[in-house]
Amino acid sequence: MSTTISSIDLSIGSSARPEPTASIVMPCYNVADTIEEQLDRLLPQIDLTGAELVLVDNNSTDDTLQILRGVAQHPNVVVALATDGQSVAYARNAGVEIAKADRFLFCDADDLVDPNWVDTMTRGLDTNDIVTGRLETAELNTQTQTTGRGDVTQPTTFYGLFPLVHGGNMGVTRQAWNEVGPLDESLGSVEDLEWSLRAKAVGRPIVRLSDAVIHYRYRQRTIDLWRQGLLYGRYRPEIARRTHERLGIRLGRFTGLRSWAWLALNAVRVGQSDVRPQLAWVAGNRIGQVIGSIKSRHWFI
Repeated sequence: MSTTISSIDLSIGSSARPEPTASIVMPCYNVADTIEEQLDRLLPQIDLTGAELVLVDNNSTDDTLQILRGVAQHPNVVVALATDGQSVAYARNAGVEIAKADRFLFCDADDLVDPNWVDTMTRGLDTNDIVTGRLETAELNTQTQTTGRGDVTQPTTFYGLFPLVHGGNMGVTRQAWNEVGPLDESLGSVEDLEWSLRAKAVGRPIVRLSDAVIHYRYRQRTIDLWRQGLLYGRYRPEIARRTHERLGIRLGRFTGLRSWAWLALNAVRVGQSDVRPQLAWVAGNRIGQVIGSIKSRHWFI
């Protein structure tokens, strides 16, 4: 799970940048359409709180890097190129490697932080080692998109066994990060879920801050929901296998039967535009878990 950064810094004088109160790590991959609005939310907050913003470009092919160069002159912004891998986990780990603070905050370039997010998360780490915030979905999504992807605004657990961090709304002290370890770059998705499992295994509690809000953006196209669902489902059996190994708890092999039943009953509605996103999401997850069960040799559908 080690990370190599090919080119660490594009900002002028970054090696002498001020000692920050927190390091905000944001992976960036082809986010030219959304990142500027997120930067408009973050830059005033780092000025107020004394945090630094670590922007990690991960092989973008659009205008993302050009936008990052435009903010690299800011004294509390550092831009890194992470080019030897391709994943959110890899980019986040790369950002942590060059972060100067002892508190790490994670957010994504296609979401929007609330005006007080940096301060709320930083203060949360004054008394806790791992915190996660609340996701809000109404601002950036239509009702159809929200229904299709499902509700992500409530506190989540892995089948009631342990609480989960949201990878795009997470804070952790350096001490806890070193104990739990970096994100697992071998996983194609749900790396925050796997990290939460390891936090549970070493006895590190995850505290939810309800006022640390990030406005979460769902996938806009039905095909993208299908692909995301397939990817999430693909790695969930592996997490179930590791849960059995680390916690000694084996989840039922057919935990997803209710979702399979819903899919069977509603498949005939695929022609309805308001139902199609949800069908794509559920079908992607279910089929992904079958594939993942075979690959991980741990039946969990």
